[in-house]
Amino acid sequence: MSDAVTPTASSPSDESDLAYLRRLAGAGRGEPAPFLLLMAVFGGAYGFAIVAILLGIAIEGFPGPGTQAGPLVQTLNLSIFAAHLLFLGALIWTVWRTFGPRRVRLSRAATATWSAAFIAMVTTVVGFRIFTQDQLPTDAVYASYMLPPVLLTLWGAAWWVTAILNDRRWLLLVAVGSFGAAIAMAIIGNSPPLLPLSAACLLLLAFLPAVILMRQRAR
Repeated sequence: MSDAVTPTASSPSDESDLAYLRRLAGAGRGEPAPFLLLMAVFGGAYGFAIVAILLGIAIEGFPGPGTQAGPLVQTLNLSIFAAHLLFLGALIWTVWRTFGPRRVRLSRAATATWSAAFIAMVTTVVGFRIFTQDQLPTDAVYASYMLPPVLLTLWGAAWWVTAILNDRRWLLLVAVGSFGAAIAMAIIGNSPPLLPLSAACLLLLAFLPAVILMRQRAR
């Protein structure tokens, strides 16, 4: 009597499952595109610029209705312009590293996640712009305060997918923080806590996670 085990034929569903796992594994290979540096520059440049402005307001006081900000705050407002330049430089570098002659081998999973989030964010901003272009100025300003909650929700969704695909559970906390910040932004609206919360979101939900991921990849 033979002890050999006769191999059983695999079903079509098993083969399709294996093919799906192979595609998923292949999509996770490669670099996550140069998105991490772009994210770090975006969060750090604008986050620290807002912090600088808040420090200026703390020193000179909040300008009253119909009055201009003090000279220190007006000078620190130039940090926003510097943040624009830094982000533009990082964006150009990202495009070159993604599509240039010495481009990195991209991870399809990371590229799909963050490109979809970016396209969704741009589409949302354009949609809000079109929606408010014929509205009264006060209505347009009022509607614009819903942009941060929507963008933070998209941002959190991208972090959520990244956490699951890369098995980094701590990124789930970043995603949940983004969702919580979206609700907080909707609650405070146009009020003094808007600037501090914006700085916290940029530094804690964009700059810090990107820096941590870059340090982990460098090890």
